Amino acid sequence: MGGFLPLPSGEDARFLDDAARAGFRVRRDGAMAVDTSSRRDGRAAGGLADLLRALDQGELPSMADPRGSAWQWHAQAAARRSFAMIDQPDARMTLGRSLGLTADHVLGVARDCPNGEAFAMRIVPAPMAHDAMVSLAVAEDILRELESRWCEVAA
Repeated sequence: MGGFLPLPSGEDARFLDDAARAGFRVRRDGAMAVDTSSRRDGRAAGGLADLLRALDQGELPSMADPRGSAWQWHAQAAARRSFAMIDQPDARMTLGRSLGLTADHVLGVARDCPNGEAFAMRIVPAPMAHDAMVSLAVAEDILRELESRWCEVAA
């Protein structure tokens, strides 16, 4: 897989996404704890060390709008469900329509995927709506609202 890319942040998440795109089974567990360094001299510009220095100076953190991730996760669940029925034109058309793709494009991507997880990671794009950065307070409000909604069982 090539290891971790030299990204300012999110290199661990990118590695897991790449593994899923390759067809490996990846378990994402919210109960897992991660320890990070508190050093202020980092290896990459824009990384955790820069964020910690900014917090030290009283700057408020910002992050991606959680609604974008929620959309992406729902779309990936739909893609995983669709993979088992990918030979059915209606399944391809429905998924393609929800992602702004043609049924032929959906089939072409599916042919290169060993399983539903790899398909979901490859076919679903990055969120196009709700892609702005928001403050921590706004993100928490959005998450509270998202968590209050009824949610179907994910695939």
